[in-house]
Amino acid sequence: MIAATGSIGLDTTRTPFKTVERVLGGSASYFSYCASFFDKVGLVSVVGEDFPEKYWRELEAKGVDLKGVQRNKGKTFHFDSSFSYDLYARTANATEFGVLASFEPRVPDEYKDAKTVYAGTNNPKIQLEFLRQFGKQKVSFIDTIEHFIANDRAALLRVLSEADGFVLNDVEARMLCGTPNLVKAGKKIHSLGPEAVVIKKGEHGCLVFHGGGVCAFPAFPLEEVLDPTGAGDSFAGGFVGSLARDGKISWAGLKRAAVLGSVMGSFACEGYGLDRLRKLDERQIDERFEFYREMTSL
Repeated sequence: MIAATGSIGLDTTRTPFKTVERVLGGSASYFSYCASFFDKVGLVSVVGEDFPEKYWRELEAKGVDLKGVQRNKGKTFHFDSSFSYDLYARTANATEFGVLASFEPRVPDEYKDAKTVYAGTNNPKIQLEFLRQFGKQKVSFIDTIEHFIANDRAALLRVLSEADGFVLNDVEARMLCGTPNLVKAGKKIHSLGPEAVVIKKGEHGCLVFHGGGVCAFPAFPLEEVLDPTGAGDSFAGGFVGSLARDGKISWAGLKRAAVLGSVMGSFACEGYGLDRLRKLDERQIDERFEFYREMTSL
């Protein structure tokens, strides 16, 4: 099992071509949707009274275990954002934390033997509290955002020292390390404790650091991108899901995981919200994985 935490939310996304309002979103939703193709996912999160029952049933139907999701009095996390014409630059219009602001993760006993643990974007103090509810036999990964690098740096470094892996984007890596060079940033983050570091670069792929080495991977080429929302969390779902099958961190496993992460992130971009992921099956994943392998083969 993969035990994961992060936000379950309602997203409003505005692009120059279409706007969708209060659709299922949040880092945990995208992550668990994609990771569930590789292993069973047990989710630890919180929703409010306004969370639509249809979305709850949808996650359950996907096979996501929701025993660890609290239904609290108040509003569900809501994120409103806009994308530029090239769908690259994103502007946050409003962030309403709602019940997420007072969330305290409570891991069900059934999850505590999970071999793989993922702490998605959240306050690093909550991430640390989540990770410490598991045994030492786990493989753990965390994610973050600029807000916590700027406002909770000390707490982030503390949880980073206890995690086996760290997934973040290029802007966050440069901000955390104070350098424009991503190779230097990746190696510096690696020295802070995590065995593996993944720096996502959007349409330019990702860098993976492990054991003093680095590998670069291109993004999967898409002819049409509709909505990049959740692409990074979908990448993490594919990446961590792939590693969960291995049960350990190795160069071979990290390389395969990076490809599957890129594949899952590419699917997320082809629809608004989770629309494309809802139509996804294992055959399509395998086909895109094989195309990627052939594309990068020498």
